[in-house]
Amino acid sequence: MFRMNKIAVSLACIVLSGHLFAAEPYDSTKTYSGGEQVTIDGNTYEAKWWVNAGQSPTDNYANEWDSPWKLVSGTAPDPTPDPDPTPDPDPTPDPDPAPDPDPTPDPDPAPDPDPTPDPDPTPDPDPTPGVGACAEFNVYPNWTQGDHATGGDIMVNDDVAYKANWWTSSVPGSDSSWGHHLDCNSTPSGGGTALTLPNPMDPVRLEVSGWPSNFVVAGPASLDAPSTTTVNAANSQDLSDITKLTDAFVALIQAADAAGTSSIIISSDVLDVATADKGAAIGTVAVQQALTAAVDATGTHSKIDVNAISSLTDDVKGWAQAHNLVISAIAPQATFGWTLSIGDFAYDTHSGKRAVWNAASGASSDLLSSFELYKADSTNKADFVSFTKSAATTALTSEQWHNALEYVKQVSDYIKTPALLSSIPTSQAASYFLGNTSGDRHIRKAAHSNIFAILFDTGSADLNAKIARYETETVPLYYVGESVQNGPLTRIASLNAELASAENAMNNQAFLYEVSQANWAPSTVYKWADFLAGLNSMHNVGVAGNTFWLLDDSVDDATNAIYAKVAIAAFLSQSMQETIRYNACDENNWSEVRYGAPVNYPMTASCGQLGQKYADYGMDPNTGIDHPYSCPRDPKMEVTALTNAKWYGAPAPIFAAPDAVLAEQGLLVNGNVGRWTNDGHCMEVPTSVDTSKQVWERGECQVYEGQKAGKFIWDGSDTNGTVEGCGWWGRGVIQTTGRQNFGTLNHFMGRSHVDPDTIGTTVNGTVVEAPPANPLYADLDFCSNPGLICGSEENREIKWIAGLFYWVSSVQTYNDEGGPYASWNYHTELKQYVDGGLQGTEFIDAISGIVNRGCPDSHCPISGEVHAVKERQDNFKLVLQTLGLNPQ
Repeated sequence: MFRMNKIAVSLACIVLSGHLFAAEPYDSTKTYSGGEQVTIDGNTYEAKWWVNAGQSPTDNYANEWDSPWKLVSGTAPDPTPDPDPTPDPDPTPDPDPAPDPDPTPDPDPAPDPDPTPDPDPTPDPDPTPGVGACAEFNVYPNWTQGDHATGGDIMVNDDVAYKANWWTSSVPGSDSSWGHHLDCNSTPSGGGTALTLPNPMDPVRLEVSGWPSNFVVAGPASLDAPSTTTVNAANSQDLSDITKLTDAFVALIQAADAAGTSSIIISSDVLDVATADKGAAIGTVAVQQALTAAVDATGTHSKIDVNAISSLTDDVKGWAQAHNLVISAIAPQATFGWTLSIGDFAYDTHSGKRAVWNAASGASSDLLSSFELYKADSTNKADFVSFTKSAATTALTSEQWHNALEYVKQVSDYIKTPALLSSIPTSQAASYFLGNTSGDRHIRKAAHSNIFAILFDTGSADLNAKIARYETETVPLYYVGESVQNGPLTRIASLNAELASAENAMNNQAFLYEVSQANWAPSTVYKWADFLAGLNSMHNVGVAGNTFWLLDDSVDDATNAIYAKVAIAAFLSQSMQETIRYNACDENNWSEVRYGAPVNYPMTASCGQLGQKYADYGMDPNTGIDHPYSCPRDPKMEVTALTNAKWYGAPAPIFAAPDAVLAEQGLLVNGNVGRWTNDGHCMEVPTSVDTSKQVWERGECQVYEGQKAGKFIWDGSDTNGTVEGCGWWGRGVIQTTGRQNFGTLNHFMGRSHVDPDTIGTTVNGTVVEAPPANPLYADLDFCSNPGLICGSEENREIKWIAGLFYWVSSVQTYNDEGGPYASWNYHTELKQYVDGGLQGTEFIDAISGIVNRGCPDSHCPISGEVHAVKERQDNFKLVLQTLGLNPQ
């Protein structure tokens, strides 16, 4: 089911040579990798990049930037550079941190060592100041020193403030003469939340009181849909009329009083009108006077606090907050939400997420946040946000609905609130969302956009038929049932206690990653508690009745405890070799020319390494037909890996982005992306980065935490093409890779994407099984966002679950019927190993063979010898010993 052969090779090739080593005396006959330290003449030097034999730290270099060494101890403060230096701003070391003995230099042509500034700069004599946190700084091209900046000067470019490291006339942030100072849209001291495109680690929770755990689709005549009430609040032209304003508040109070447990949808054009200027043009609104009069008229003084009314402001914000106050006070059992219209932006062409954010989502998010209608700690917080589209406007195409749903997702992500589509024109949208067949509906896409229900405006026989068909196979929104993670792992209390008490030892003795040669540290990615949480789910719930095997009911508890520990150790022995030793959840970029790549560290490493195409996993090469469980291709995917190698100048996290997004920024050259180079040096090592930006959007030396060198080179040298649709790289403790593998995981554990009409049929030789009725991770869509495996904070065990699922579906069930290993059975072999006194390595070698090469042997007939057999054996022994056993 899962293709694992590639992972051992890929992770074996994660370059570790750039790790920091303990300082040793300099040896002129040796070569050194970036990050290695040496001593000479009582001083300690660190290699900036690859250093050839004979390049001594004490050699004479034109300037410090030409030297491959930097002085790290036994020195005076950094020397002051020549006020008019002419260094090579882009040193060109070998980009391969572990090169062959005769390394090939970086093919990136060295730039002009003496860049010529604009000979006739014309800065504004009264420089334009920055904004927000950057208000005190000059904005490029208004130079601080007329036509240049000197060391220590700060200038703003593209909403980022940069500090000059020395005299420079280059564009702020464009090269190593500048260091990142701060983001201008950062939260000011004591201020509110910065307005940035949300890139959440977890989806918005879609539980809304009174609504089921599956996605609801309803028309006006739907009898089993949850009750809703639409309140027509005052429109913008009525806000200046005290009588109409009072009458509208009276109607609101009456509707809330009758609401009971229904959901109230507040409908008005006020928020749409106020979005551009947050209501400034509307001006004063007599909120306190009108609401006080409405309370007097309805006799609801005992329910609505007069002091709460007095705290409201007499403007549009106060008017909106008054509605939250009234509904929360009068109808505490009801849920409610405000309505926004899907505007004209949806008809425009947008390259990607940021284009939609800039066109519409940012302003709407800013309005809702400023008005504090969805403030998390407010007792009057609204429960959902409703989006509508007028039937009077032109119908949206499929591409335009994509824009609209991206808008909905971004706004609801920003305010962390579920969304509702209400009064959606049936004639325009029923076919888009419900499809003419089950395979072309877009309900799952709506759920991924944080929508929990769609309410159509008019009924029809066609709509009723579509809804009836949908209700036979509804889309789940979240898991319903008791969480097993806090319950006992097994029925053997003593075993549970032993495993729980092993946390400290496992975290600090087994789950280690290689910081440098022979230097190990506890993993920051993989933790024992998360593993046990994932194991609990997979042992006690599992997938479609298939669970992680730990116990045999036919034997005593003492024997079962050993069985369980051996099963755990077998799994962890592979995990420790595949990913834990590298502290990696996402696959690293280790592609190089010597492995068949067009350049070293190409950006298309995300599409596949060693000549593979991860998006093609599961596709029949002859017919082009996908495996029935494969995730659909997604050319609009914008995703960045969360982990990457950390040696000096290590490649950035890999990423996927649409061609349109990169082309809009002028980054494609001859239709190709570029590469990563590990040259240069970061004057300031970032301790955090702006994760609201995709990795390719981040500033130089702000690409990833701990970055010491390196940058993207957009030169078209990566002739593999682009990174569009390339989000299927390996993730998790036993790297889940490719559309088929993510799709299989999603179908059985997440929010299934498989066409319901194919269930029970045979597609390309595979009988399509039904997804679980109540999947454990129904709130997670691994096809829409494969990054959830490494990114989820609410479900940190997911990175383990992906590997445990593979184990259950591919290792425990290994079957070579009719083949040379037909007699091999996981359970039989494990029990024989235990019953035989934990002797030898035959059992763990077979496990390693399945995981790494596809057969239960240390050398497989086609795929060859298992990688790192000895390391896997040692891992197995270490875990068994840590869990109190004595393998022989």
